[in-house]
Amino acid sequence: MDERRGRSPVLTSRKPDARSPKRSPRLLGFGVLIFILLLLPSAGTADGSVPDAPPEAVVLDAERVSYDDETGRAAAEGGAVLTYRDTTIHAERIDYDAATQTVKASPLPGETVRLQNGARTLAGDGLEYNLLTGEGVLAGAKSRVPVGEGTLYISGGSLQVLPYDLAAERGLVRNGGAGQTYIGIWEDVSATTCALDHPHYRIETKRILFVPGRRLVAKKPRLYLGDTYIFTYPMDYIVNLDRRALKHSIVPYVQHDRSKGAGAGFSGAFAWEGGSLSLGGAYWSNTGLEWMAEVDQNISGALGVRGGVTYSWDEEWDDKIYHPYVSLYYEKGGWQAALRWAWREYIEDRKDSLYKYRGRLDRKPELTLLTPWRQDPALPAWFRFGAVWGSYRERTKKPLYTGRTVERYGAEVQSYGEMPFGGTLPGFDFFWNASYSAWLYDVTDENQSILNGFLGLRGRLGSLELGIGYERRFVWGNSPMLWDSYREAEKIHQKLRFPLGREFFAAVRGSYDLEDSFVDDVHYALQWISDCMKWELSYRDDRTSASDDRIGLSVSILAFPNTPASFGEYRGKDPFLRPEDLP
Repeated sequence: MDERRGRSPVLTSRKPDARSPKRSPRLLGFGVLIFILLLLPSAGTADGSVPDAPPEAVVLDAERVSYDDETGRAAAEGGAVLTYRDTTIHAERIDYDAATQTVKASPLPGETVRLQNGARTLAGDGLEYNLLTGEGVLAGAKSRVPVGEGTLYISGGSLQVLPYDLAAERGLVRNGGAGQTYIGIWEDVSATTCALDHPHYRIETKRILFVPGRRLVAKKPRLYLGDTYIFTYPMDYIVNLDRRALKHSIVPYVQHDRSKGAGAGFSGAFAWEGGSLSLGGAYWSNTGLEWMAEVDQNISGALGVRGGVTYSWDEEWDDKIYHPYVSLYYEKGGWQAALRWAWREYIEDRKDSLYKYRGRLDRKPELTLLTPWRQDPALPAWFRFGAVWGSYRERTKKPLYTGRTVERYGAEVQSYGEMPFGGTLPGFDFFWNASYSAWLYDVTDENQSILNGFLGLRGRLGSLELGIGYERRFVWGNSPMLWDSYREAEKIHQKLRFPLGREFFAAVRGSYDLEDSFVDDVHYALQWISDCMKWELSYRDDRTSASDDRIGLSVSILAFPNTPASFGEYRGKDPFLRPEDLP
């Protein structure tokens, strides 16, 4: 065979077919295919598999396969599969040119062509692909991307696929994408988390950059509710696939705060391969404008740097100042490590029902390490460990706790478990969430140990969603700083959600302080929930000494339950939810 024509394919045919073309010197039918298989011992076995095919072989398998040795062209029909290295193409018909190493694939009406690279799969209406360069165009491309607790459904026009290294040479991505094989550049795309023919919402964009397994970036997308155009995002819609979350909440919100007054805000991001610039702003009737900016840049593999500044109002000082911060971080396989510096970080923390801490903290720096969650095979439980070392300077209105620098060392173990309750409540789960931490300080002989425990029951009773839980915190010792000093607590938590209609719900969640014998915090909500979106009007009745009542209107995408809140937006912690980074 002429070497200029490329590599002859390894051909296999699963069964003879009466419709196969007649034999000719230029077109080989099934009968002559037997002769080819005798000359190519790696071609196949009785079951159609090709276990001895060399690593560089192009394997073409179908019900009907033909090959013209003079032109170097092959055609396969009937559930055709082409395999080359770690790339597999599935289609009804595949045409292969050995001279140019190009492939054309087409499906039956109503079906799709699938391009698979490793564990990642793309589908479309037709494919043209070069096996040597790894470049191709997938027409009418479609993809289903697992994110959060749902799926992102993407469809649109042509999808250009090319190797990561080639994309880096062309300046489309930043070089050094460890473990990346290819990227996709999608034109005229629509994306939604609704599994409906007519989704409740969708975004449309002229272009999406898709790095499989890492991130998806839609450039300045347009938002539609049903068929109604709402607005165009001035920033990028970013989905971090490795973290299964949006980079930021992208829908504006409105809220009323007891201290700040009425306010509205937004957040979003501009992205490039390996990094992003996040921006957020909020305007409050009593305190004016607040804003934030943050740059997140990957350095190499799992190592990155994150830094930014927040300009916000600090209630304790009734003043607006800048709060800069920077950190080096490492995130891989569930392992997390960070070295962080922060200046004048404003902290609000309700220590108990009668005391809310407010202060500023310099981290100079703080080193943290967190292991992945590990499940005990003998128990329905997960465990992980953490360690912290830091040097801190605290600033409060109390002179005794202002100005001095304290070093703090500590370790923590966390556990979470759940199991069906069974018995008379088959729709309920019993769960627990517990942690134990121990802290040492360099300025005194003081130390502090904290044991937190939450035991709960949650589930459905008909159309009602119910939850009840018991929280207990034990504290031994003291801290020379106020921001990490904790007090003992004992509370009962309850949660109720019930329907007002097919897609409308009312919800209430509250806690009762057993030590001080009063209801200290209640959250009310009216919700409209489709299969993919949640609109929520909420009110927080804070009955503690802080009296931090709030009312707000927000929109959530249900596939991203762990998405960080927009800058300035308050979302109370729900103790009945699973830990957000649990596998």
